[in-house]
Amino acid sequence: MTTDVLETEALVEAPQRRLRRRLRGPLGALVIFLILLGVWIWAVETEVVHRVILPAPGEVATAFFVTFTEAFFYEHLWVTVQEVLIGFVIGVVLGFSLGALFGVSSFAREVSYPFIVAFQGLPKIVLAPVFITAFGFGMMSKVVMAVAISFFPVLINTMSGLMTVDEEAVRLMRSLTASRKDVFFKLSVMHAMPSIFAGVKTSLTLALIGAIVGEFVGARAGLGFLLHSYSYQLQVDRVWAITMILGLIGIILYVVIEWADRRIVFWSSQGAATEATM
Repeated sequence: MTTDVLETEALVEAPQRRLRRRLRGPLGALVIFLILLGVWIWAVETEVVHRVILPAPGEVATAFFVTFTEAFFYEHLWVTVQEVLIGFVIGVVLGFSLGALFGVSSFAREVSYPFIVAFQGLPKIVLAPVFITAFGFGMMSKVVMAVAISFFPVLINTMSGLMTVDEEAVRLMRSLTASRKDVFFKLSVMHAMPSIFAGVKTSLTLALIGAIVGEFVGARAGLGFLLHSYSYQLQVDRVWAITMILGLIGIILYVVIEWADRRIVFWSSQGAATEATM
């Protein structure tokens, strides 16, 4: 009888624990936001930070909403979104292809990897003028910049995931007359998918950074172009508003990739959920 009562209480408490677990993240984020907002208001009101550098929250909020009422804003927004998405897709394809090659072939990894690492260690901002000169002030130079910054995390995570495949599992599949193609796509890639998607999430953020950096150096349109123009005009409230919009875009893109991760790499999400309930 006592065991039945305990099991019933556990079943009742389980939904409550899940609800608390779901709410603690958003509530914690809300508390941190309110603290930061309070510090912001205090810093402006006490003139710890000059209003030319950091306007009052109300001024930034007004500029934020006014920006969405201006038709030209959406033209610049669409330019930046295209640059980010195209650069991201090309960067992911390039990173996965090179990562798969390096993960499978030790010779290709040993020969090419030092050059890839050297390229990644190079500050990409120094390449922006080169890309502008080579591809012009249009969208192409920004896409190339986004690709140059975003492909490396996918490359590293793909290579690392493929190199950690269990050799016993590989031998087992080969003993069952599986082809190299089957071993690669049905075992190696599936095993590496959680690692690959971790790289994809990082790559998306870097693609946004790459596009904005390219627009800073030279552009005729885009949110980076607006940000650069407003800063020269000392419209600091607009600068902070565009900065907040860029942050919002980054959050939206990350949430979309996170959703895709949970749907595609469902076995990883299920495993994490099982561990959390234990």
